[in-house]
Amino acid sequence: MTETEDIRSENHSENLDGLRLTVKEAAKYVNENPGVIRNWLRELKSFIPTIQGENGYHYFDKSALERLLLVKKLSREQNYTIKQIEYHLATGGKDLKPEPTPEASEIILKELLVIKEKLELQEQFNQVLVKQLEKQQQHMDHQYKKFTDSIEKKEDLRLIAYQEAQKNQQEAAATSQKKGFFARLFSS
Repeated sequence: MTETEDIRSENHSENLDGLRLTVKEAAKYVNENPGVIRNWLRELKSFIPTIQGENGYHYFDKSALERLLLVKKLSREQNYTIKQIEYHLATGGKDLKPEPTPEASEIILKELLVIKEKLELQEQFNQVLVKQLEKQQQHMDHQYKKFTDSIEKKEDLRLIAYQEAQKNQQEAAATSQKKGFFARLFSS
């Protein structure tokens, strides 16, 4: 059994004094991926008290391991983001949601008023636009009616002219049949 397996099998708080674990060993101890531990070290450097060896590696003692367990609990069980964990550690565990300052509330209120004014202006513009579009539609409907009425009148006039031409042809044909043979011969 390796030293890390021995550590994991024992109670977390027993026999940790004087112990120094590498990132990989600490990751096994807290049951996390070493990459996650390195990310926590990078993001929460000032809150995880590691011991840096002469070789530049980070080693974890009892307090660092306890802090890793707290970070894991906040991250995995309570779904805190890195920023929320940082705030939690920086404030000693205070609520994550700081009270909004009156200045922030005033700024938000002013911005909301500006947005409200812009919405009102947009509403007015939309109403004017709708009225203009209705007028344009009425004009187009009127022009279309004039156009179709004009076409109908022209068609009616053509029909009347055609009927009169047919009537004139029939009258001419009837008149030419009444004339005698010699009259037809000399009339052409």
